[in-house]
Order: sequence, then structure tokens, then C-alpha cells
Amino acid sequence: MGYGVSNRSLCKMLINMGHKIFVSEAKPLSEQDKRDLQEMHVEFEENGNTERVLKADRIVVSPSVKPDHPIVSRACEKVLTDLDVVLNLRKPGFIVAVTGTNGKTTTCHMLEYALSKFGKKVLTAGNIGNPIANVHSEQLDYLVLEISSFQLFWAKNLPIDVGIILNIEPNHLDWHPSFEHYVESKLKLFTFAEKSFAHENCRRLIDERWPNVVSFSTLKLLDKERIEFRDQIYPLRNTFLRTHQNLQNLSAVLTVLESLSFEPSLVLEALEDFTPPQHRMQLVAVINGVQFVDDSKSTSAAATIAALQNYQDGKVVLILTGRGKNESYDALVEQIKRKVKYVVVFGEIVDLVVPLLRASNIQFCVVENMEQAVLEAFKKSNQGDTVLLSPAAASFDLYANYAERGEHFVRVVESLKEGA
Repeated sequence: MGYGVSNRSLCKMLINMGHKIFVSEAKPLSEQDKRDLQEMHVEFEENGNTERVLKADRIVVSPSVKPDHPIVSRACEKVLTDLDVVLNLRKPGFIVAVTGTNGKTTTCHMLEYALSKFGKKVLTAGNIGNPIANVHSEQLDYLVLEISSFQLFWAKNLPIDVGIILNIEPNHLDWHPSFEHYVESKLKLFTFAEKSFAHENCRRLIDERWPNVVSFSTLKLLDKERIEFRDQIYPLRNTFLRTHQNLQNLSAVLTVLESLSFEPSLVLEALEDFTPPQHRMQLVAVINGVQFVDDSKSTSAAATIAALQNYQDGKVVLILTGRGKNESYDALVEQIKRKVKYVVVFGEIVDLVVPLLRASNIQFCVVENMEQAVLEAFKKSNQGDTVLLSPAAASFDLYANYAERGEHFVRVVESLKEGA
């Protein structure tokens, strides 16, 4: 059910193994997808899911399929994820699984980078954009697996060696019926993992069912080049890792790799030239003393709150944009009052945040598009300020994904720099 990237890869893998597949897609299938399915002799339906789905022995759902789906909710015992199918056919290596509201992709890449520097054969897969079916035939030392709350909700049995929860804040409440439902989906990781780790801030959400979860805390940045980890002081030469968010991600990496007998000082050395994925607190340009930072990946209020923690009070002009996820913006507005001198807003989020900004006497303006947003933000900034695109919402009102939104921001900033 759902013929996206992960199920497309899984379909080809299972056909090659001799399984009989039926594809059910709620939206129209592309002409290329239909040709590919016909060549593989796979029957399919599009523009809606019918009860034919219920005749299957197993139903592998796309992460977009919600718990209250009228068809799937009648056959939950049959439902699996692509992770279940592939990893229970063959486990390619020692599995380190990462989930959390923010930081999953960066942490996975950090783990992969460090382990590869130690000479280990390692790949990342899962929610990170590389379908698990792509690594089915690999023989690895380590598989680093990014898992979303959607995948965890539907998953039945995942052979995970180490599970990590980076953080849990309200998110995806347009998919999960409640925050409690979202939390339970995240905590489900502990039912699969042989050994579990979670940030200390999650402790309030982890009950007595999980007494053996090991806590870690955000690293303490002592000065620009030193951190404290487990009462020891280490050099931190990688400037990318000094943000508030990456000090949390790095703490998870050091804690887990230390448990696997990798010396923290050597891990930090291995990560000295690590570069985080794009659109995460990425410095785009400095124009007339004003920094422009692309944090388009911040698609929730909690992520934008974390982004603002990196700056001095009153030194940020913030761009908010996108489609909300049915979450509260109250805490974000409180952070904006402390950190932000001016807010520029466009997209569907306007109706959600403008009444809150107005009620809090926060200076703001509403614009129509990214070009206007960048120009207005620049006008309101002074030397030493930061124009921060940290949208606090999904991109799907105006863009295909957060990357397309970030790339548009980068193009507009670069155009502004040329004319400055």
C-alpha cells in the first residue's frame, strides 16, 4: 500500500525472489511506474485503495498510511513495514537504529562517517532516503538505520542491536491522533532493541517498562574548542558540531560508540572533517555583516526553538513558513520573544502564528513568497544579526520537500549578495 521510494524498491526485491505482489496506490501512478509494474507482471490499482488489499497475506504500508485508514485498520495483524520484511529475511550486520523528533539524519550520518573512518563496512538506510531493500544483499559490519515514528507504529519485529532516541517533542500531530500516541510510537523502539539509549530529557516520558535505558545528556561546550563528556574534557575542532543541536547529536554518537568499545577521543578525531547534511543550520552567506542561515529542515516548533538557542537574544530575524502539523506554537512564541527582533511569515502557517505574534507584541510582517521574505528580513537586520530560515512547519504548501525550500532560500540569498 503506497508505491513510494521504499515500497518501489521492496517490490522489485520481492518479485526477484518469486513473491506475488499487488500494488495499491491512493494517488495516480506515474506512467513510468505503470510500465515498470506491467513489465514485472504486477497487478495494481491507483486513485484509491479498495478491499482487494484485504485479500493479501501480508500488507506492507508506506509510512504515509495513517492508523485510522479505513482499509488497513481492519487488518492490522497483517500489516508490516519494509523494514520488517527485509531485516527478517536477512540481517545485513550489527544494527544501530536512531529515532527522535530532530537530529536523526545528522546522527546517522555521523555514526556512518565515524565507523567508516575506523575501517568498518557501514551503510545508512531506512527513513534517511536509502530504502532498506537496497541493502538486502550487503554484508556489513554495521547498518545504521533511521526510523520514523510512522515506521515504528506499524513495525512488528525489528532485529535491532542498539536503539537510540535523541529527543521527543510534539511533531507529526497531523498523522498521530495525539502526542501520547506519538510518544508510544517512539518508545516502541525499546521493544526491539537489545540495548537502548535515550537523551535525559526523554526520561519524563519513559516509564517503569524500560528500566535499563541508558541516558545521555547534551555535551557541555566549555569554550569554542573544548567539550566535556562524562567528566572528561576533549577538543572539538569541527566547527559544524558546535551548534546546540549537534552537541546533542554528538553526545548520542559518543555514548553509543563508547559502549561499542570505540574511544571517545578517537571518535572526535574521526569526525574532525565531518560535514552535516544540507539545510541544517547551514551558513549560506554573509552580506554587509549579516549572516544568512538555511535551517529549512526545522519542520516543527521544537526544531526552531532549538535552532534559536544558538543565538544571542535579539540578534535574529526569523523566517517562518510552511504547513503546520497540528502542534502548539505557544512555546515557540516564548522563544521568539527572547531571541528574535523581527519575524517574516508566509505560506499556510500565517493563519496559525500571526494571531500569536500579534498577541505577544512581536514585530512581524506577512509576505507572499521567499523572495519577498529574504528582502524584508535583510531590511530589518543590522550588522552582527542573523537572518534565519527555520520554518517551524512542513514544506508541502509551496514546495515538494524541505530541501527544495532550502535551495530556493539559498538561490535568493545568493542573488541578493550579487546585487549588494
